Amino acid sequence: MLDSKFQPNADYTVQTFLNLVGQNTDVGSKKLWLSPTKYICIIYLQGLVDGEKLDNLTQHVVETKAKSETQTLDDIDSFISVIKDKEVYTYKQAISCFFKGQPLLFISESTTAYSLNMSMTKQRSLSEPTTEKVVRGPKIALIENLDENLGLLRQRSTEEEMVIEDIYIGNTKEHRTSIVFHNKHCQTHIVNQVREKLLDIPLDNIQDSGMIEEFLEEAPYSPFPQVQNTERPDRVLAAVNEGRVAILVDGSPFALLVPTTFDMIMKSPDDYYERWIAGSLLRLLRYLSIFITLFFSAIYISLVSFNQGLLPTELAITIAATRENVPFSPFIEAVVMEVTLELLREAGLRLPTPVGQTVGLVGGVVIGQAAVEAHIVSSVMIIVVSVSAIASFTVPQYGIGLSFRILRFVSMMIAAIFGLYGVTMFFLVLVIHLTKLESFGMAYFKPFFALNKKAWKDSYIRLPNKSLKQSKNKSE
Repeated sequence: MLDSKFQPNADYTVQTFLNLVGQNTDVGSKKLWLSPTKYICIIYLQGLVDGEKLDNLTQHVVETKAKSETQTLDDIDSFISVIKDKEVYTYKQAISCFFKGQPLLFISESTTAYSLNMSMTKQRSLSEPTTEKVVRGPKIALIENLDENLGLLRQRSTEEEMVIEDIYIGNTKEHRTSIVFHNKHCQTHIVNQVREKLLDIPLDNIQDSGMIEEFLEEAPYSPFPQVQNTERPDRVLAAVNEGRVAILVDGSPFALLVPTTFDMIMKSPDDYYERWIAGSLLRLLRYLSIFITLFFSAIYISLVSFNQGLLPTELAITIAATRENVPFSPFIEAVVMEVTLELLREAGLRLPTPVGQTVGLVGGVVIGQAAVEAHIVSSVMIIVVSVSAIASFTVPQYGIGLSFRILRFVSMMIAAIFGLYGVTMFFLVLVIHLTKLESFGMAYFKPFFALNKKAWKDSYIRLPNKSLKQSKNKSE
């Protein structure tokens, strides 16, 4: 039935079409007579049609009919040719266009219908990034409209070699995505891999770019994200100019960047907007915060439970005094406080902004103080957990921050069982895993084990722009 072509009887065609789309109360229709025997019928979704364009078409038909009682389709063909999107011949094509928000125009005694360019896109206005805060730099973020996002990229870039290519994905191949790459800097095999992986995605109802992210990863069971996401146009353009591919999905304000390395995730565009000394310091702080997030609690558990001899005498006595009346082991203390902190963090995200900030601040202070006074945890453990939590917020990407928060619990369990030996082995296993990991053929841990000194000029630290530019010119 869906592949059947329209009948020359418009009344039958319209009724059959309405039966196929179901009893939806937001379906509207208008029947406009061209002459005593000829008419057109427009079927549309009320929330997605541009009412002004629809009224203009209705007014045009009425005015033309008033001038000539023998009005034919040719009399308004010039007007329809401006607003029509394409010709439709089957019910399947009509349903596909209709639920995209395009009204359908049926003509009496015709087997051809038209999808009209009268859809009205619902979208929010441009605003500042919400997940990637900007201290200094462009204060504008991507939105859910793909055309607007591509326009932002074109507006901010004068590169003639920047290529934008549309790819339709899903089982029905109707969901629109766009890949953006630099024709000169990006390697061809990377672009081909991106195309192949996008075309193999079996999903139909894609609401956000995060739904296709896992299909682009080569090691989906790894705790580390191999696809970078961002809502900042400046980060997208920087990645494209570096030879990477940006993937933008219609309906999502987050772009995906591939290939991805650990070094790229830890960078922020703000590093290049400040002087190189400040940018380098911020990067070093981020790497230090990663280590603190992963191992600070684990090292404390190891030293207190297994390796007390490694602590200075004064510090050991202080820690022992704070734990004098605490009935639980350091591991239980850490788990209780870490879980409580994660609950407060999640509550702060889900609650309205003013309430969430209050819950996070007041809840943390009250619960921490009450736990110490009740001798459930020691005051030193509160300090350790608080420092680990603060360090986890310095990571510029939310996704990689989640990975470190999960691995922190693993390191704590290993520390509780094997002590510092287990923590050291866990660190080595992580390094080995990161070294073996790849993203679209690129080593994930690059450039940390690279022998090329040029790669180190913009990794842990950022040297002055003059030095980076000279290195780039020499390489070219």
